[in-house]
Amino acid sequence: MSALRVMTDDFIRGTQLLRAGRFDEALSAFRIVYGDARAVGNTDLMAAALCEMAWSCYRIGDAEQGLECAMGARTLWKRLGNRLEMARALAVAAMLCLDLGLADEAADRADQALELATAEDNEAMLAFALNARGIVLAVCHEAERGMHLVEQAVAIANQQANLAASAYYLLNLGVCHARLAKEADTRGELARVFDERAAAIEFTAAAIQHAQRGGDFWTLRAALGNNAEMLAQQGSCDAALVLLDQCADLLDEPAIGLRIQYLYTLGDVLFRAGRLDEARHNAAEAVALADSSSLIDQQISTTAKLAEILEALGDAPAALTQFKRYHALYLQRLTATAQRRARLGAIRAETDFWRRQADTDGSLAMPQRRRA
Repeated sequence: MSALRVMTDDFIRGTQLLRAGRFDEALSAFRIVYGDARAVGNTDLMAAALCEMAWSCYRIGDAEQGLECAMGARTLWKRLGNRLEMARALAVAAMLCLDLGLADEAADRADQALELATAEDNEAMLAFALNARGIVLAVCHEAERGMHLVEQAVAIANQQANLAASAYYLLNLGVCHARLAKEADTRGELARVFDERAAAIEFTAAAIQHAQRGGDFWTLRAALGNNAEMLAQQGSCDAALVLLDQCADLLDEPAIGLRIQYLYTLGDVLFRAGRLDEARHNAAEAVALADSSSLIDQQISTTAKLAEILEALGDAPAALTQFKRYHALYLQRLTATAQRRARLGAIRAETDFWRRQADTDGSLAMPQRRRA
């Protein structure tokens, strides 16, 4: 069997692992493909593997390593003159920047991705870029604009009968409506809150159905958790717990970020249902897991929820301790965001080095940053 055939088969295996939700294994598979492709100078396969590594990191929750891979892929695709794949790499980079709290950088990359995708005759890539730009807008307090872009992505995926894509875009369409509900709540527009939350639940339920049919466990877990949280906010705690039971019964091994989110949501639903001791247990477990993985955003959210539950239990000293910790973590995140922005500058400089190296000897060095 030829080396190219072996690498191609390994790449296909990586995509199958990715779709099955086995993200760490997928990342390892794509690393092997990348190394083999670099050894024989197959630049196209190197770039494709880097982009899939970036997407694997996004699903795992390792945004810094993922961003480095996405930028490396973009560099190679630019050298090859492949504007379509540049759009893919930039869209992935946008979502990774968003995960890192780098909103301006996310918007810049999403804009570039959409501009490139719009100029190409590829509806699937256009949908991917529309979704990326839409979710960036939604997170950056422009949910109305973002919603319209994600709606276009959903329509394209449905036309192409792409279950995995439509599930993911429907999930994000639900997020857009949930953001609109939150914004309405701050303005005291209770009728709008109900309508937007109902729309969010409807679209997220559709995402669950599509993810089940398409075997996309990551989207399925995220959608089940999102709808459980929103149903509890609507007062339907029993229905929310049914969804969380479905999530617990899934046979895949969830990424740590999704595991923390599950525990957080279960604690929140039990809290709203008045089952405070059970809520405290799950919230405390969520905090411990977030601490062990050093995921600052989830450390903040889980600590705040635990403090709220402890206060409801009447344990004022413990609640105060958690509220103080929440404040300290919030300040720590501000510092971490500044440090991430500095590291992004370092990655840019390193990417420039890779590009010069690629122009000189046709290769691109493997990203070697440590995972958190």
